[in-house]
Amino acid sequence: MKTCRRKLLIMILAALAVVGTLGLAQAKTLDGGTFYIEPKVGFYGNTNSKISSMFSYGAEAGYFIFDNFSLGGEFLGYAIYQKKNPYSGSNSYQYDANAFSPIAIARYHFYSTDKMSLFAGVGLGGFFSDKKVPRNGYDSNLTEIGEVGFNVFITEMVSLQLAGRWQHIGEYGSNSGSSPKGSDNFGGNFAVKFVF
Repeated sequence: MKTCRRKLLIMILAALAVVGTLGLAQAKTLDGGTFYIEPKVGFYGNTNSKISSMFSYGAEAGYFIFDNFSLGGEFLGYAIYQKKNPYSGSNSYQYDANAFSPIAIARYHFYSTDKMSLFAGVGLGGFFSDKKVPRNGYDSNLTEIGEVGFNVFITEMVSLQLAGRWQHIGEYGSNSGSSPKGSDNFGGNFAVKFVF
């Protein structure tokens, strides 16, 4: 788990170092009529005591329907770490579940210059896992996201993106005083955006 965090931090720092050494160019990555694809990785902690953390990997593809406003589809895989004995109070964790999550995302870049942009996004989709997530939850869940982040433009057609994200999986609240069957996840993701 600590190794995943360390690798993600190293990847982000390496990407920022590349940005610092390149001559930044005015980007066309936010123009209406532009298609994009973003390979991405992410890491999340969460509020449910039965889950430790989640690592995500995958890609997003979309289209800028207006300048600065895009609609996209995100397709991520997840590696989820949950408690071995969730009802015993044990603090030991194991790699426990895999999941796939397709999400439709609307994103608006509310501030942009020729070097960078700031954005906010919302999305809705599904979260389908090979085991219940959390352990007392379900293996098919509705998921919602909200995110804020920034892009740094490397060339006219390539940018680096870093986003902080909230993602809810499953039910809200608890049933008759039992443990919550859903989870609020807080973390972020790093992507490289290619436009064409």
